[in-house]
Amino acid sequence: MKILLAATNQADRFMDRMAVRPAPIGLAYIAAAVDVERHEMRVLDLMFSEDGAADVERAIRDFAPDLVGLSIRNLDNQSSLNPVWNLPRVKEIVDRIRQSSAAKIVCGGPAFSILPAECLEYVGADMGVVGDGAEAFATLVERLDAGQDCADVPGIALWKDGKVAVSEGRFASAFHNAPRLDLLDMRRYNGSGFGVGVVTKLARAYYPTPDGGPTPDGGFDSEGWRIRDPDDVIGEVRALNADFGIDKIFFIDSGFNIPVDSAKSLCRAIIQSDVEIRWNSYVRPGHGDEELARLMKQSGCSLALMAESGSGGGDLSERLDGIGVMGHLFREAGLPFALNIGFGEPGETVQTVEMKLSLLKQVEPAFAALRVGTRVLPNTAVAGAALDEGLIASESDLIEPVFYIEAGVRDWLADRLKAEAADRPRWNLS
Repeated sequence: MKILLAATNQADRFMDRMAVRPAPIGLAYIAAAVDVERHEMRVLDLMFSEDGAADVERAIRDFAPDLVGLSIRNLDNQSSLNPVWNLPRVKEIVDRIRQSSAAKIVCGGPAFSILPAECLEYVGADMGVVGDGAEAFATLVERLDAGQDCADVPGIALWKDGKVAVSEGRFASAFHNAPRLDLLDMRRYNGSGFGVGVVTKLARAYYPTPDGGPTPDGGFDSEGWRIRDPDDVIGEVRALNADFGIDKIFFIDSGFNIPVDSAKSLCRAIIQSDVEIRWNSYVRPGHGDEELARLMKQSGCSLALMAESGSGGGDLSERLDGIGVMGHLFREAGLPFALNIGFGEPGETVQTVEMKLSLLKQVEPAFAALRVGTRVLPNTAVAGAALDEGLIASESDLIEPVFYIEAGVRDWLADRLKAEAADRPRWNLS
């Protein structure tokens, strides 16, 4: 079977300001799972493409694949002030493929996995992979090649009786194969944004799920964690440097500092190795101590990224105190940090807006992203509020960008934040 894998992401800006071009590491893991002794495969990365749909159409004509896999990274840019919806671009790609090929089209990726049935219906593909995709896609390839039914493959979305059905269960990737970075133009990513991604830990899901996966409401327990051995992480970093000259790394982890002991172990391993890198990652407020902050700095961390969820979950004072404590630890260690903070969550008031602004002024992050409104995601408390207030008719509406802003602050919130940011060049609104 001839397989074409395409990374559809072309979003190259963080908060519409900083150039950030994330390499499609997930697609590289998908490619690594395909049996290339049985199948011919090509990879197409659209990040640097001027016309993604045209480039895909050209690849279809030149390669004539039997199967096309499309990775969808983001539903939108999560900006209420300048919303950009990404799925129409993917739909255009699917339409162009249909015009020149009878190839099966399979979608997957983080965005697709949030609302798989809705995404598949909208873009018009044949099938989709939900959750961790490597083993699922490889299994799907073998079933299709053998002409076998795919309905019982875990985590597969497919058409049945004119509707999309999603099979039960999910595959859980376990780093069996190194990502096929050799199939990407990695040198073009060197120095771009926060660094080239290296996975340090996988969880059950990094998006809200009906079965209680980690959500923006704060849930992030240890169930289903797959933590990579520090030696394996360092080995991948070495390879990036040796093969592509890359020494700026972004550790892909929704909470690098959780669990704290594992984070410390990786930092110590980097320090003890002869690897010299700059790295960044997301950290969760409320988890860490002076030793962790010091180890992060010593091991080459140049920026810690923190977020205040803006989801309305938990006690706001406790959430802000957790950020304040982490900010103090990082300042004492000489480690710059960025803060992404949401405004307008359910229950937001004049007082809580002022509390958040006071925190920003107190902790003085190297860079602050102020989000006007909360991007509503399914299976969250904010989605429940949006349904109750008639903002959405059903959670299916959330494949398009929808933002919740508490009614009591809605009329003045954006202007207030713009006024605060006007003389603070390191504060950016979205």
